[in-house]
Amino acid sequence: MEDHITTTAVQVVDLQGDRQLLIDQGPQEDRLVITGADGRVSLTITVTDSGPVLHLEGAGLMITTDGDLAISAKTLAIHGRDGIALTSGGDAHITVQGDLTSKARIQNITAELGNVNVQANDDVRIDGERILMNC
Repeated sequence: MEDHITTTAVQVVDLQGDRQLLIDQGPQEDRLVITGADGRVSLTITVTDSGPVLHLEGAGLMITTDGDLAISAKTLAIHGRDGIALTSGGDAHITVQGDLTSKARIQNITAELGNVNVQANDDVRIDGERILMNC
């Protein structure tokens, strides 16, 4: 087992495809950085007292597994600059402990086969300029 390196100099390890692994040990954090052949950073792992932080850069990222994939965080934010598509080959469920708010320019609900069911413990309110039914 190798001794822990205490120097603050950056170590460089050459990788396949003209990539490099840079190991930078600092007083507050350690960083592992993988750069591409063009010198651009593609992966950075920053190791802090709070734990590791992973930062990926590149043209795309795909995570594939034959088993389950779970993401758990205090809060989770997902933003697609040009759109978001969620699909499932089976059922989908959204369950929240608090309120669920949906907001869009236009909202469409389509049941391709079967009913659209709305159930409320209290009142069902529909407010619109015009309410068109069966037209």
